[in-house]
Amino acid sequence: MRAGRFLVLLASLALPGIAAAACLLTDYSVRAEYDRSLMVLTGRVIAERAVAASGEHYDGAVYSVQVDEVYRGHPGRSFEVFSENSSGRFPMQRSERYLLFISQDVDQLVVDNCGNSGPVSDKTEVLRAVRAFASPKRGGQKPNKPLERSGISSSWPKEPASTGRSALSR
Repeated sequence: MRAGRFLVLLASLALPGIAAAACLLTDYSVRAEYDRSLMVLTGRVIAERAVAASGEHYDGAVYSVQVDEVYRGHPGRSFEVFSENSSGRFPMQRSERYLLFISQDVDQLVVDNCGNSGPVSDKTEVLRAVRAFASPKRGGQKPNKPLERSGISSSWPKEPASTGRSALSR
């Protein structure tokens, strides 16, 4: 048993790039992944079906996802996402609720297993950041509405400057 643990440790130290071989991007920050994703949402897996390899795609699984909340994109009430049977797979469990950053790969929707997607229960901080990106900014002046504060009239200046000073220097 100890020899097995030692071999696993030795292999992970000697070959550190193996586990990350499928991760091709350099920036997996929440903001970067949000910006490059076609859709970002939470949803529940309602079905899974195996699919055979075809064309440019490996065999894998197609998951049907019922949408809960949308933060980016327009997925509809439900959609299907493909997970190939390779080191890039993103396996999901039926009935589990996920935060998903979805991209398009040729003709299928996919999830990058190196990114920030995962079960909602494990992604509290990521979900908080996504909600901040997706929420409309509040406050500030509307561009076509004049500023109204006490002492400043919305029709300022009311009369032309007659003292030789500009209206701004009053």
